Amino acid sequence: MGKIMSKISQKKKSEIISSILLLAVFVLPVLVLAGQDKKIYVDAEASGAEDGSNAHPYKTIGKALDKSDDDTEIHIAAGVYKENIEIPKGVEIYGSDREDVIIQGKNDDKPVVEMKNKTKINKVTIKKGKHGIKVKEDSKVSIIKCVIKDNDKDGIRISGGKADKKKEVSITNSVIKNNGRTGIFSETRRIVIMDNEVIDNESDGIDLAAGTSAWIQENTIKNNDGSGMKLTLDSSNIWTKNNTYYGNEREGVEVNGFGKVGRIDLNKSKFYKNERYGVARVQRGNFSASIWNGFTVQSNSKYWLNKIGDLSRIIRIF
Repeated sequence: MGKIMSKISQKKKSEIISSILLLAVFVLPVLVLAGQDKKIYVDAEASGAEDGSNAHPYKTIGKALDKSDDDTEIHIAAGVYKENIEIPKGVEIYGSDREDVIIQGKNDDKPVVEMKNKTKINKVTIKKGKHGIKVKEDSKVSIIKCVIKDNDKDGIRISGGKADKKKEVSITNSVIKNNGRTGIFSETRRIVIMDNEVIDNESDGIDLAAGTSAWIQENTIKNNDGSGMKLTLDSSNIWTKNNTYYGNEREGVEVNGFGKVGRIDLNKSKFYKNERYGVARVQRGNFSASIWNGFTVQSNSKYWLNKIGDLSRIIRIF
């Protein structure tokens, strides 16, 4: 009797092991594939069948975006793409090289690129739209190694949202130049701006609204027709380090105060050959000057050849 039970038990164990192996064969590959990003390919020179594969890429970025969903990577070959695109949530765009992959606005009354939450764009040139890039409200976005130039208004325009890291807009290693208004304009947000060139824009280089939280480091901000950077003290928390402000038509940095406390720190930066002050403090209203206690220019900053002066007195405008 014991031998019979032992045989039945062994048979059950064998069936269980077989079931587990069968499950592994059919289910584990599905789980692995579910954890992988979907890749879609685009080539302006594509011809014949198009399915978005590396062998048969789509001809337009728009068509690739139509087929994309959360966690999709779109890889773009060299070429000129005359399109206005909107990047859906969770989609990332990668160009082969920013000098060779050009997205040019087909409709210059619209932004060339609109970015939703959790999106990324890397190594492309974006030009000839109303704005180069428009970041949607409350969207976490990364802009990396791009050239944004020759747009009618702002190079990058960032809509408002929460000023916390979960909704951070990051702009790194990019060139923002020759735009018809501001290089980077932002409503209240959390922003990181690092290792960029912001040059030759027809208004200010960078303009950040009151209440912004920002880290700004290692940027060259020069030859803009307004100030290199325009900030508002009220309710802001802005830290800067190792930036160069050169040859701007107004101030290197203009800081405005409207009566609320905030924190702005300019650290280890260079201000030279600006057409007015290196740094200007502008008080816009009749209130206590004590709010300026929250504004610091560190002694390790350097100035030379700013036409009116280096650090202005508090300029009151009522």
